[in-house]
Amino acid sequence: MEDRGLVDVDQAISVYIPEMAQSSFAPITVRNILDMATGQKCSEEYVDKNSCYYQYSMTVGDGFWDAESPDNPYTFAAALKVDKFAEQATSFSYSGFNTFLLGWLVEKLTGMPFQDVLSREIWRRIGAESDAAMLAPRFGVPNVHGGLMARIRDVARFGLLFTPSYMVVSDEKIMSDRYIRLILDGGKPGLLENSLYGNVRGDDVKHNVYQWDRVYTNNDILKGGWAGQGLLINPDRDLVAVWTGYFKDDDGSEVKPLPVLRKVLEGVFGGAAGQANTGR
Repeated sequence: MEDRGLVDVDQAISVYIPEMAQSSFAPITVRNILDMATGQKCSEEYVDKNSCYYQYSMTVGDGFWDAESPDNPYTFAAALKVDKFAEQATSFSYSGFNTFLLGWLVEKLTGMPFQDVLSREIWRRIGAESDAAMLAPRFGVPNVHGGLMARIRDVARFGLLFTPSYMVVSDEKIMSDRYIRLILDGGKPGLLENSLYGNVRGDDVKHNVYQWDRVYTNNDILKGGWAGQGLLINPDRDLVAVWTGYFKDDDGSEVKPLPVLRKVLEGVFGGAAGQANTGR
């Protein structure tokens, strides 16, 4: 949609969603919502039912709901008043509420429910083996921050759209070269260095950007799932890796597959960066 000129990410979200004009998020740019750099105090919180994030999660059926809970995510977002912990564009703080706003933005730009846009723009065009599904526990509002369910091979097909082998799954180049280069080179390292949680950048991380959790110095691109799933893409190496998993306890004591996977892939492909291996 950005490539089509339908949205300018440097504009405030309230430009495209007028209902947000009185919200604390009204002046936050689309780009800073994409980068989890709003500076607003609405980060992930799964315990405190009075927190901004948990209140939002109630409205979409992801948090425990009772008769006193807010009832509609759109009206909740429009009326939301929160403090800020930093100026926008200066600090990373992950929040699924940001993702909800982006889903609402997609609906505003297209006049369609988010899940229908995802079907039209992506799923029908990648030769998917199966339908995907979107959790929508309350009133059919899609749980865009963590509700997509799909077969692992179809997630890999999505990943191929970001590689030279996109033609394996699509007759069209859906992800533009501009967008892919922006992911690889257009992030802001300072966001992770000055995050709400301290410096979380890491020695081999370049930045986060556009909802992608991490972009590494070897141009691995990561998006993690809610409970241990992951999608790793390297456009230079024409490589996609997908895994599924789970969090078995509150301490997160399970072996994390990402470091092991990246070490193995670096050992196999470390000398092949920039050389396409079509169809891998």
